[in-house]
Amino acid sequence: MSFLATMNRERLVRGGLLGIMLVVVVTLILYVLQGPSRRIPAVSVSVLPQNADAGLREFSFVESKEGQVDWKIHAKEAQVFDADSKAILKDVVVTLSDARGLQMTVEGDDGTINTVSKDFVLSKRSGDLALVFEDGYTIYTPRLAWVNIERRFWTDEPVRITGPNRMEVTGQGMDTLLTTREMRIRRDARVEVH
Repeated sequence: MSFLATMNRERLVRGGLLGIMLVVVVTLILYVLQGPSRRIPAVSVSVLPQNADAGLREFSFVESKEGQVDWKIHAKEAQVFDADSKAILKDVVVTLSDARGLQMTVEGDDGTINTVSKDFVLSKRSGDLALVFEDGYTIYTPRLAWVNIERRFWTDEPVRITGPNRMEVTGQGMDTLLTTREMRIRRDARVEVH
């Protein structure tokens, strides 16, 4: 091969690498500027008034449809803020039922519930929540939000899903629709069978 052909080939390779680096940098800049499409509200008392309207021990909240319990929340402690339609919860257990009657349970250290929309957010101070489905699936994530009207769990946090068939799915962010039992990982999805 001639000297000129080798030089042109090196320039072409360098130009290609430079182009790839430019695309990656632009993509990262756009991602940082745009941010996640949805954010889970932080479980924090700093945005609420300092004085709760009520402080309760053994707080329970039940949502039912057509005479059947759809889901229930139980907390060892709660601070209720009537003006904001919110309750801040400590040591929380949530039990839900899907359309087929299968139950799932999740326990968290902290939570908030909107007492009007019945949306809630749960989190662990350390480690992951474990949303345990009665049929053997478990979703692990540090923070989880529930949209009541859509019957949907979601998070922007890292997620790990395990199943009875020795399958493990990991990724970043998730949507789970209870009506259809559909789980979608938003990005960086990876599936392993052990």
